Amino acid sequence: MTVRSDEPGRVLVVDEDYDTLDVLARTLRMMGARVSLATDGQSGLKHAVDMAAEVVLVDRDVRVFDIRTFLDVLTDNPRTADAHVFVLGRDDPSELAALHGRAEPIVKPFHAEEVAARVMEVIRARREPPKGPELEGDLQQVALFDLLQVFAANQRTGQLVVESATLRGEVWVVDGRVVDASSGLVSGEKALFRVLALNQGQFVFHPDRRPLRQRIDAPTEHLLMEAVRHVDERAELARGLPAAGSPLRLAFQPDEKATEDLRLPEVVRDVLGHLDEARTVSELLDLASAHDLDVLRVLRRLVELEALRSNDAAGQVRLCADEEVPLFRAAAHRLRRPGVEGPVRLGVAGSAKAVRHFGRALGGIEEFVVATKPPVAIGSGVFGPLGHLALGGTDLELFALPTDEDLRPWWGAFLAASRVVLVLGEDVEHEDLRVAYAGDEFQRPQNAAEALREAIGPTRRHG
Repeated sequence: MTVRSDEPGRVLVVDEDYDTLDVLARTLRMMGARVSLATDGQSGLKHAVDMAAEVVLVDRDVRVFDIRTFLDVLTDNPRTADAHVFVLGRDDPSELAALHGRAEPIVKPFHAEEVAARVMEVIRARREPPKGPELEGDLQQVALFDLLQVFAANQRTGQLVVESATLRGEVWVVDGRVVDASSGLVSGEKALFRVLALNQGQFVFHPDRRPLRQRIDAPTEHLLMEAVRHVDERAELARGLPAAGSPLRLAFQPDEKATEDLRLPEVVRDVLGHLDEARTVSELLDLASAHDLDVLRVLRRLVELEALRSNDAAGQVRLCADEEVPLFRAAAHRLRRPGVEGPVRLGVAGSAKAVRHFGRALGGIEEFVVATKPPVAIGSGVFGPLGHLALGGTDLELFALPTDEDLRPWWGAFLAASRVVLVLGEDVEHEDLRVAYAGDEFQRPQNAAEALREAIGPTRRHG
């Protein structure tokens, strides 16, 4: 959304404490902001979407939705996807920041004038014309290690964006110190070491850009030395593993003694916890919270023990034949409301147990790619992406929705531009969305595929 620099900033405050709402509203309005207020997550999300909020201040104990679900919905809606979010609470700032990747903490009690000044600073920064890159080049000519050492010596502040054929990463420096990094689903030191392993690709440095969070505290010199060690050891470990995109399955649960010499018991438990279904090495590296080097050590040992084996794709079913792909691709696009932009998405509604069984059945469909992050619990069900169907260049996202009666009116907001829901094992109606039913045997891949075919409806013309 294009906004003139002289338009009032659009700010939403969500807190059940009326004193907090009052003092923030009065102070922000005195500074020229347009302020909307809400006392719970449900009305807060409605206000956020209606006003296309630029800044959202929300109490960590927001009612109706837990704070993580509230922020996930904000991120997922195109009208609020780039809103700057402050999370208010009485916790330690690091605990508030850890609630969500988008959270900038504000500890209660606070001075309303200081909070309002920070909000207005964010709004001004959002509306300033972006500065062009100051420095750009090729990684084959300039090593990232050398570049960060130059930034440290000159106490530079800004964002370093790195892109290769396989990876995109961002590194933030403040006064020469590396303070944050991100790459895909990972962040902090884990992302930094992954980015610093690149020796091919392009880099661009944007001066004066600051991160929303500081997730790296170690001295930059120490980080660079550690990164060199990680790069060398990762390369050695990777040679003993299947290709990064090859699905692997757990053949059996190894005895704790078999991995005790690794001295990584928490990493072992974390990796095994994600192997309840077939996963690729790349997925496991993203899902496990430990550094890639430690995750690779665990995977290497599991392969040596033959506890981790290549997944046999035999027995998988196909959603559609090759000649049907164009029909399904076109039908997937028709799931969206006419004239509305947004993700190509199909809702999947059911209890937590039903969605879990359906998710396992999806793993037996050849075109299905599981989401790297599982959906979150909400009400009696779950909320969030299950994965996507790869339809010849179009990805149809399958998005889990809870069936609780008080949450059904929000299905339309959760699905953004889409308008079709596949319901598992229940009889549910909806005023605004088309409802398809999965039948009784959706736990089997063949039946799950048939239910999806009916919901997508390649020969159906949606009105």
